[in-house]
Amino acid sequence: MSDLTLTRWWLVRHAPVANPRGVIYGRSDLPAVFDDEATLARVAAMLPADAIAVTSHLSRSVESMKRLAGNFMDLSDIHIVPELAEQDFGAWEGLCWDDIPAPQAQAFWDDYAHAQPPEGESFGQLIDRVNPVFRALNRHYTGKNIVAVVHGGTIRAILAGILGLAPDRALMFDIPPLSVTRLDYLDAPDNAGWRIGGINLGGAG
Repeated sequence: MSDLTLTRWWLVRHAPVANPRGVIYGRSDLPAVFDDEATLARVAAMLPADAIAVTSHLSRSVESMKRLAGNFMDLSDIHIVPELAEQDFGAWEGLCWDDIPAPQAQAFWDDYAHAQPPEGESFGQLIDRVNPVFRALNRHYTGKNIVAVVHGGTIRAILAGILGLAPDRALMFDIPPLSVTRLDYLDAPDNAGWRIGGINLGGAG
């Protein structure tokens, strides 16, 4: 076992978003809300002191990382990875569901794992976007602790990739704000693979 390399991930969904109108905001850059100090402190205490810090380019991801960072990183050293952003809802971004013509909305919900909003992407396409980048980061930071503050869809997409789930199955995961999903990648000469340490740890629920 001396040749075993362990790469450890903490996937954190960002803090709740300020969205009083209830609009569709996948890749829209709505700000996060940081009024739950108890949950922020609880999640921050779960994170390692020597982690690589990764976020998407969206401010709710970056600002949540800064709020949680505390003792484990230099705030000037966040690795921003746009490919880890939330699902793109295209022309529907910023609209309420009631604003979308009923036939279009119904067609989406009839197959929301594969349906593609106008000018946007399906959840299946999100899986295809996220996982090659996630695997590349896992190789690049092999043997490290990695904290990635990202999005609910991103975390579901990663779980779909490592578990080999169909998109509709991966959407069964409920990923609350400020929850932590723990993953380990064990790389040994004759045996490599993923271990899931927990899903939705520490969050407000």
